Amino acid sequence: MDSKVVRLPLNRKPSLSRPMIVALVEACTKQQHGIPFGPADIGGSFSWLISRGLVVWKEVNIKNHTKCLWQVTPEAVEMLRKMGVDVND
Repeated sequence: MDSKVVRLPLNRKPSLSRPMIVALVEACTKQQHGIPFGPADIGGSFSWLISRGLVVWKEVNIKNHTKCLWQVTPEAVEMLRKMGVDVND
């Protein structure tokens, strides 16, 4: 017998856990102050935030040098605002 997994599309993304929200707020704060952040700063929630597209890897060119940094997406900032978290861009 042959079988295959069929993934059903979800209309919504799973909600964020409390540690994920705290990690996302910390990442936003660091980003606003121009402080780079990474997996060590966010801890165990980092991979979950990446898999949901809330934190992305971005290449930035500064004076002919490419620098790579993690960045909180605008969607993540909007999600935090909808939850009532005061986040400034």
